[in-house]
Amino acid sequence: MTEKKIKGLLGLCRRAGKMSLGHDAAVAQIKKRKAFLAVCCKDSSERLIAEIRDECTFGGRNISFITTEITSDEIYFYIGAKPKVFTVDDKGFAEMLISDLTGGNE
Repeated sequence: MTEKKIKGLLGLCRRAGKMSLGHDAAVAQIKKRKAFLAVCCKDSSERLIAEIRDECTFGGRNISFITTEITSDEIYFYIGAKPKVFTVDDKGFAEMLISDLTGGNE
């Protein structure tokens, strides 16, 4: 995982309007099946992680889910917001982030 590449992808995704930040926005996009990837930060609570993971698979949804090693403070420096959870609402961005955040092991 190259920090510079992830920072660039997250910033580009945010500027393109293909990101939903925070719990309520993320859950709404997951329920509408518009999210392709849900990401919880390292400092998210276990309850939040479990809730988002369950939402991603509930009712036959097959939305990718990652708990990353990046903290919400680091996310703040990348995109200018400090969410504990966010979704990526574009398939291309989602595939690139999955590859970079997991090192290709999703």
